[in-house]
Amino acid sequence: MSVKVDVIMYENPFTFQDLPEYAPFRNSPHICATESLKHGLTGEVASGLFSATEVIQKFYPEWNDVDKRFEQYAELADHLRAWDDDGSAEIIQSFKRNQLNVLITMRNLTEIGLRPESLRPLCKKVEERVFCDVWEKMLSTFDTYMEDAVKNLDSFDTIQSFLDTTGNTVVLHGFYFITPVQHHVFTKWKERGMNLVFINLYHKDHPAIFSFLEENFSVENGWVSKEEWMLTESKGMSMASRLFASAFEGSYKRQPLPSISEKPYEYMIDFVQDIQENHRYISPNQDELTGRLMEFKPDMFIEERHFLSYPIGQYLLHLHSIWDESKQEYLLNGSMLAECFASGWLEYDGLNARSYTEQLRAILPYFDKCQTVEEWLSSIEKLKMAKRSSSGPIKTHGLRTGEHFKAVRVNPVLRFSFLSLTLKEIGIIEAFIKKLIQDAKWLINIEEERVTIKTHFNRIKQLLDNHETRDSLLGKTEKKLVSQLEDMLGRPGRSNSPYNISDLSDAIVVFLKTGLKDKDEEDFEEALDIEENIKIQKMQALDGLIYKKSDKVLHLCGMDEKHFPNGQTPMPWPLSEALLRELDNPAANMYLFRKKHELSFSKYLFYTGLCFNGEIQLSWIRNWNDHENLDKSIYLQLLDVEKAADDKGSQYQYVNCSTGPSEDQKAKVVEELLSYPNEEFVEMNLCKRRFFYSSVVDRFSTYDSSFHQGFLMGNVVKLYASIGKNKTEVMRLMKTLFPFMGDVRLRAIIDTNMEENLVQSMRKYGLTNRLKYEDVEYAESTLYFQYLTHRGAFQNERWRTSFAMVRGKRRERNELATQIASIDEGLPEANPSEFCKLCPHAGYCEDALYAVDISKKGWDDNDTDDN
Repeated sequence: MSVKVDVIMYENPFTFQDLPEYAPFRNSPHICATESLKHGLTGEVASGLFSATEVIQKFYPEWNDVDKRFEQYAELADHLRAWDDDGSAEIIQSFKRNQLNVLITMRNLTEIGLRPESLRPLCKKVEERVFCDVWEKMLSTFDTYMEDAVKNLDSFDTIQSFLDTTGNTVVLHGFYFITPVQHHVFTKWKERGMNLVFINLYHKDHPAIFSFLEENFSVENGWVSKEEWMLTESKGMSMASRLFASAFEGSYKRQPLPSISEKPYEYMIDFVQDIQENHRYISPNQDELTGRLMEFKPDMFIEERHFLSYPIGQYLLHLHSIWDESKQEYLLNGSMLAECFASGWLEYDGLNARSYTEQLRAILPYFDKCQTVEEWLSSIEKLKMAKRSSSGPIKTHGLRTGEHFKAVRVNPVLRFSFLSLTLKEIGIIEAFIKKLIQDAKWLINIEEERVTIKTHFNRIKQLLDNHETRDSLLGKTEKKLVSQLEDMLGRPGRSNSPYNISDLSDAIVVFLKTGLKDKDEEDFEEALDIEENIKIQKMQALDGLIYKKSDKVLHLCGMDEKHFPNGQTPMPWPLSEALLRELDNPAANMYLFRKKHELSFSKYLFYTGLCFNGEIQLSWIRNWNDHENLDKSIYLQLLDVEKAADDKGSQYQYVNCSTGPSEDQKAKVVEELLSYPNEEFVEMNLCKRRFFYSSVVDRFSTYDSSFHQGFLMGNVVKLYASIGKNKTEVMRLMKTLFPFMGDVRLRAIIDTNMEENLVQSMRKYGLTNRLKYEDVEYAESTLYFQYLTHRGAFQNERWRTSFAMVRGKRRERNELATQIASIDEGLPEANPSEFCKLCPHAGYCEDALYAVDISKKGWDDNDTDDN
């Protein structure tokens, strides 16, 4: 049987199907290199269209299923754990740290027919020899899948069946590079009698753009010499692509390109705010740009969000992350707890932890030094003791729930965020934490040591099934993800072997983060272009996007000098290029080809994008991440196009809102505000937004930063000292209230705040001067806890007039209350100033000044130290 390889090169991507050279193959199966090209050509090609990935997966049944990769990952972990060669201990540790990469390399080499014995004689490095030894252990698992693949690729009838054809010819379109497994499969097709017809974009007059294709389709790679190519000529080529290519040939003549514009953005936020629905976005830096865009506009990515973007994914991730293999301990941290509480998947006794997320955030500073589960539980008991010991004044005054303004005045330590909770709330949080620990220990029962994947999956499924309110928590997309997860958990799998529970836990974490996808495959396979959603696609998608309707702008973004052209070719870790060269395997040589020509791919793809028949916009961001004053890519400089015209104004007309609170509503608000303690009007005059956050949203202000709490502790020290406590007694009392504080820092706070002048001032003014709110009388020192310092700390006019409100007239308070009541909508206006450093809300207030923004150094006007 005479088998033939043909190469047809076209100059115009939009007319290749009309070429007489292509006519004999019009009804043959048409396999596209990418998913993007397949969808771009839908409707343009008469024969059945396939992407390379979907066809190749038919020949490797189950090989790429996620659950099978999971089993292989777990088995590899088991082999690495059991490795007993002391001489390779460090290498095995590095393999554990890069386990997914090791597995991917083993899988990629196995699927192209290589085995450890193929590499061993060529290994020069110890890690390569150890890799082959570990790979050998995995072969029995791999071979159960490879047996089917070998049979499929050895049968011409099967090849015809999978390609859905009765003929003996297949068209391979857009393979400007060929992956190792693609090369292996195409070679098998050729050996079994299938004629291969490669068709690709090419122009003989622009070797600087296309010369790498001569090697790609060469005899050396198993295909055909350039002399046998069918070179075609076409009219109607893109002026932009011709100019770009000519620049490399030294024949560039600047010409106007009315369909192309460029637009620099100063910052990421400028790019985000300019996102438009009539643009298709492509970028060489797609992953990073998409990640930043998701931060600003998460709702745009509901359909594409990763499993970890959803609460159930975060919850399962943290359940499997609590056990720390290296420390042999169950560990917790604040961010882990916060995400578990916020997920809605942590329940206890009919309560949902999501409703207690804010209370958890308030107490987390108390657990700053905690790591192990035992430390967390012990600290919770200490917090409950501290809460009980500090609650005496509230009981003495017989205060009821809701009398929070009185409570915080008779008991100013409520300004510590962790003491602001009720004892009942602390107990509920404790119950949630214990439930989380219980679930984690049940799921990862280290005492069992080894369990089967099926047993572990059944436990995860049981956790999902036992959730009381799961249906009310899940949106449409998350329900679909949970359903897919449950489907995977319910599959029988091929392996009934038990694995170390820690390894299974690690495998679940990797699965949740990456899906255990093959990075080599993922880098060059594009998802569907979802028209109704704005998304940023990879540069590789240009091969298909140029065929889309020209009703949308083709927007190449992130085209700066650092990110384009770029080379990010994945190589099989931990193998060296030298080993691959000496191996000289036709399929494995594709790794080397891709590495050698990675910059050529950038030129080729940019040329391809410039073939688009509609409007093209080229943009870059000058300042983002660690980069400043980035210039545009050298390729954009070669085009030398005009900058995009400024926007012609908004397409919307904005109308001033004439509605607002009625006079009756204002009067009720004013009356309510005038019932507040006078000290709240101090906050109101300092900054209306601070007052709103403190007295309206949070009932009263509390401090959760260690910086602010240090000053609160100083006030507690001065109070104890002013009533006659010595340093030893103060230290003992402070350790009871704040056991999480280190002795060195606590002693420094005590020494600083027990200076005689400070103690005398507290005794003379803080305790002697009295204030009153309704029927409760209290010392002026409560102000020190509300504002961290005293009224004489600053000479600023606003500070002095604000504190005058403590004994101010009703007329002045009425004026401030009326200003608050008259706000139509949104937040009250902020008043950024040097006092932002005293504000408990500075961490999330958008208008707050940071220390670097405040010219005056030191804590207050009495502290002139600039250091």
